[in-house]
Amino acid sequence: MAAVFTTPISTAAAAGRTTATDARPAAGSVLDDLEPRPDLAGVRVKAPNKSEVYVIDPEGYRRWIPSPSTYESLFRNWSDIHSDLNTSQIPERSKLDSDAFLAKSPSGNQVYLVSNGQKRWIVSPAAFDKYWFAWNKIREVPATALDNVPTGPEWR
Repeated sequence: MAAVFTTPISTAAAAGRTTATDARPAAGSVLDDLEPRPDLAGVRVKAPNKSEVYVIDPEGYRRWIPSPSTYESLFRNWSDIHSDLNTSQIPERSKLDSDAFLAKSPSGNQVYLVSNGQKRWIVSPAAFDKYWFAWNKIREVPATALDNVPTGPEWR
């Protein structure tokens, strides 16, 4: 499958931005010399011949999905993961927790991505679908437990 962002990333690099190496930076680091790519929010991506899969978050940073079980607890299936040589040119933020999950309270309609010690509201069904999250993998969590998880930025 052809990557959806090869030309824009290559164009950004040609404009004088420093590019990253193929090595993944230490967990939690951000490559300061690269610009975030919010235009790619929702894309799941990997470098060719690499096993690491990332999701581009709403702010335009790639977040490593640390295992197949983490991936399968969040996403519908393994289709439409874009393979691109320029994956390393998207700055990286901390990986998703290995126990990341989708949650809602039994009495509420808001669905959250719970990871990295925060719950992030997925603001609409369109946003949920843009990230390829799986509707059938949403866990019902008691409202009192969900209320005790700190709120992070919205997932748009």
